[in-house]
Amino acid sequence: MTRRTPSAADKELIERLATLGIRVSAAQLERWRGARLLPAHARRWLGRGRGSVSVLAEETVAVAAALGRHARPGRDLRWTVIAWYAEAGRPALPGELAVPEPPWAAVHEALVWAMSRSSAQRLMVAARAAGDGGETAQDAFYTEAERVLGHGPAGPPDPQEMRRVLEGADAGLDRGRERRLRRGAVRLAAAAGMGAGEVGGEALVDALAVLTPGIDWSDVVAADARQAEENGEFDNWIRAGSVDPLGRLEAAGAQDMGAARHAAQILAGVGGLYLMHGFGMPETPGLTRLRTELQESGFSLIVAQMVPLMINPIGVVHALSMCLAPEFAALAAWLETVLAHQSDNSEGLLRLPRAEQDGPEAFMTDTQ
Repeated sequence: MTRRTPSAADKELIERLATLGIRVSAAQLERWRGARLLPAHARRWLGRGRGSVSVLAEETVAVAAALGRHARPGRDLRWTVIAWYAEAGRPALPGELAVPEPPWAAVHEALVWAMSRSSAQRLMVAARAAGDGGETAQDAFYTEAERVLGHGPAGPPDPQEMRRVLEGADAGLDRGRERRLRRGAVRLAAAAGMGAGEVGGEALVDALAVLTPGIDWSDVVAADARQAEENGEFDNWIRAGSVDPLGRLEAAGAQDMGAARHAAQILAGVGGLYLMHGFGMPETPGLTRLRTELQESGFSLIVAQMVPLMINPIGVVHALSMCLAPEFAALAAWLETVLAHQSDNSEGLLRLPRAEQDGPEAFMTDTQ
């Protein structure tokens, strides 16, 4: 197809983006406009029959910059939209353009499309089918679960263990941790798709203990599980089909998703501070208190998992679906209050003892 010569506004846009370190082509700009992601240029009439010229708006520069940062050769535009949406809504850093919101219709369509084709969704579909399909369908579910969950890292390293290895030359990593995490994830998926009775009380409590370390599941909860099994009421703990990530995304509106994104950003931010302890981040009293509260809450692993999820568009889809659930929204709200309390504390979250100033820049200066 013959492409038209770029307009003066497009040439200016390409030059403006180049000064930001973002390389785009006129063909990309056309493609983004065709997908209704990049606004068309306004026209300014010259008068007296001289026609009109296109005019570059600052909003168009910001949109094109967001698209250009996340576009990749061969990448479906829907992944680009998801990556763009994940960074929108944050305060602009000094010297950088504020990231505008992508069109909501494009965001919603991209999220539903991505979840519907994900391995996690296929696993949930297999689990639901296994609940009604007998032993053959159940075997198929566990085969699929092994394929989906049995390869690659099970999640970010435990920061306490990483710190121990970092500080001790002879220390070794716990090689069984990933195996326990995978087994716990399979059991929860089976319970969500086939009902808690498929897993059994002891195994389900064990899975919860692995996935939410810090909470004591051993006494009261385990006893309740055993009693529920004896009474034939254990299936009510997790009803089959109660977990529906795709359904959550399909039903969500722009406001719901914006709240979920904010929650995911909070969880990922706290998770980043939590994980950096394992890579030798200098301690402050504020960070110690934050990490302690997080571990005692029992949700440290969940918060840590949010960090890699929010880095990749594939993970963003799952992070947003999770944060549409009220439990995750409540966790993020609680962590916001913890952060606010730490910020109000005279010691500050990132203030080393005897340091005069607080904040990331002062913290980096003090630790060099």
